Amino acid sequence: MNEKMTATTNQLQAELIASDEFTEIKAAYDALKKSLDDYKLFNDFQDAQQNLQQKQMQGVQPTQDEIQNIQAIAGKMRESQLISELMTKEKALSQLLSDINETVTKPISDLYKS
Repeated sequence: MNEKMTATTNQLQAELIASDEFTEIKAAYDALKKSLDDYKLFNDFQDAQQNLQQKQMQGVQPTQDEIQNIQAIAGKMRESQLISELMTKEKALSQLLSDINETVTKPISDLYKS
């Protein structure tokens, strides 16, 4: 990457960190970490999800027990206000990143449309 693009991406990173969306997701994650039960549940789900994704990438189907386990964890997660709040903040941050990506890649999209 050339120096100008590196500087621009570093500035974008700083702007992202300063954004309301990032500040709010950080606060929600910090609050989640303070609740040991909810934080463990969140980590258990991430671990189970990662294991399923690895299996799928290897072409291996998950077992019925693995599917039931992740569904049970997801059900418990829906009951957690802290996890729900984090998911809401993740959606907002994801939308911001999607908007940025759309803006950055617009010249490429326009090129192929012309």
